[in-house]
Amino acid sequence: MLAPDGGGGAEGFAGAALGITAMQQNYVNLKGAVDSGQVSITPDAATNAAKACNDQATAFLDMRDRAARLATYARGMKLGDCAEGKGMVDTFVQKANAGTGESGNSAYALLTQAANIMKNMAATYEAAGKMYHETDQDNARAFKGKG
Repeated sequence: MLAPDGGGGAEGFAGAALGITAMQQNYVNLKGAVDSGQVSITPDAATNAAKACNDQATAFLDMRDRAARLATYARGMKLGDCAEGKGMVDTFVQKANAGTGESGNSAYALLTQAANIMKNMAATYEAAGKMYHETDQDNARAFKGKG
């Protein structure tokens, strides 16, 4: 839920921004564990996890595109030819899509960040599955050589 921010800006997404920060930290923790060899995940499980992450990234991008369309719609709203009406239109546009990319605190920016984190997590799961497979092959070759 959007918190009142008093200024009509996109600050009401502070809770969502904290969620994005937590997602990023989860990704950093996962990547560190995979890179240090602390995570062992079968290739099939890694593929499933990567698919789930990619599916979630796609969902975030779909929501982001909806936010952009909402901003376009909001620009055309007629809420009166007064400061309050124009201010409401500006607020809708700013909260939905205050620019593109990952910078900012609009729905568009936050959903872009979330999608990118999920894509990074998918790549990390894929790397973990590849490492497991390579280790498994190395072990098989080592056992064959000793026989």
